[in-house]
Amino acid sequence: MGRKYVIFGLVALALLMSSIDSTIVAVALPAMRADLHTDIALIGWTITAYQLGTLLVMPLAGKLSDELGRKRVFLAAVGLFTLSSFLCGFAPNVYLLIVFRILQAIGGGAFLPSCTGIVADTFAERRGQAIGLFSSIFPIGGIIGPNLGGVIVDTLSWRFVFYVNVPIGLAVIALTWLLYHPQQQRAARMAIDFLGVMLYGAAISTVLVSLTWVGDHPHTVTHAPLLWAALAGAALLFAIWYRHERRTEEPMIDTTLLHYRPFLAANTYNFLFGAGVFGFTAFLPLYAELRYHMSATEAGALLTPRAVVMIITSTVASLYIIRLGYRLPMILGICAISLSLMLASLGTENVHLFGVAVPNFVYLAAVVALMGLGFGLSAPASNNAALDLIPGKVAAVTGIRGMFRQTGGTLGTALVVVITSLFSDEARGLQVVFFGLAWVILLIIPVVFLIPDSAHARRKGQPVEAFTAEPTPRETVVAGH
Repeated sequence: MGRKYVIFGLVALALLMSSIDSTIVAVALPAMRADLHTDIALIGWTITAYQLGTLLVMPLAGKLSDELGRKRVFLAAVGLFTLSSFLCGFAPNVYLLIVFRILQAIGGGAFLPSCTGIVADTFAERRGQAIGLFSSIFPIGGIIGPNLGGVIVDTLSWRFVFYVNVPIGLAVIALTWLLYHPQQQRAARMAIDFLGVMLYGAAISTVLVSLTWVGDHPHTVTHAPLLWAALAGAALLFAIWYRHERRTEEPMIDTTLLHYRPFLAANTYNFLFGAGVFGFTAFLPLYAELRYHMSATEAGALLTPRAVVMIITSTVASLYIIRLGYRLPMILGICAISLSLMLASLGTENVHLFGVAVPNFVYLAAVVALMGLGFGLSAPASNNAALDLIPGKVAAVTGIRGMFRQTGGTLGTALVVVITSLFSDEARGLQVVFFGLAWVILLIIPVVFLIPDSAHARRKGQPVEAFTAEPTPRETVVAGH
């Protein structure tokens, strides 16, 4: 019995390591850029490349875990993540750093599907509770990551932001090898949609590279036929990908679900939400250092109020979700996030409240806490609203939702980098970007009214309208979180 909890602790530690890494790098961006003598367009790829790699590996990891075995895939993922973290710390230039970050994303992106499989097998009788505990790990990583990153950058070097993963990864590998001995069960062979993942990755990558080129050559956009050819090629790749997904037996996502208009609206919500929020979170520490001249430790600590308020608010919102319905919390959350972005875009300094001077750190922390409030209000409602639409395919809904949000976040982050690089004063550029993102978030409100508020029907004891198409043999394998 005790071994079960040790195994849970090991996979939880792997998830925590991945969660920390997703936020800790943002704090190190200024130091990385200065040490590697590069610009914001290239250093921004250290975040964008990681997001892209994670997005693409998730569709493969779940099936590989079923087909090749949980232990084998998990150990390979942790091993690759640990080795690539070490290589990131040794990277002599930004180009190799980006390559190593992609490798790190391949390992990190495989954590959630393989960890979920290990826990499901180990805690067969209490699977729901064990997997449910995973949801608490990511906010914890969101608190530890930026604070730890700030201290490391200020006291050691940005390279130790990556080195910190090495001893943890080695310990997880050794203990998992010694303690986790799953029953050898022959899994049914399943086709894996490598072609779909490659097409989708090629399309997104082409868009990202094109945006980076625009950031480096802003004055020659109208006279760059290769740029427009690349964007046209990306559109063609998306079309080919969608056609392939509709025809293949084991698709990356089940496209038949997207034909249901309320579900398409729910994923439009997720795409815009990811595009509007991910970039702000990734570049807030850089903004604090450039605009307010904060240290890396202070800039990293700014993300803590967001995580803490989000945890508290989402817990309370979940308890009253049926009473409040889905639309009201989503709209209130969107408005809070938009207001937070608006306030951040002002670059206000030396605020006085009732005659009392408010330190810049406290002011900016309050602005970020407001975003956490918006997250906490909207997340439980938006997640449940999507799940209620197609209750018979929870895994598929979760996967597609995560894919749309991550895609929006990847493209949004790339746009933040491009627009900021157009300004000689990068802090001013980020202010303009935050102002624009505030309006992007507000565009979600009309979309909310296209998503059925089934919580009201539940409260009145009425049947919930759901997707009624005949089940399809194709299942999505994209993992979202």
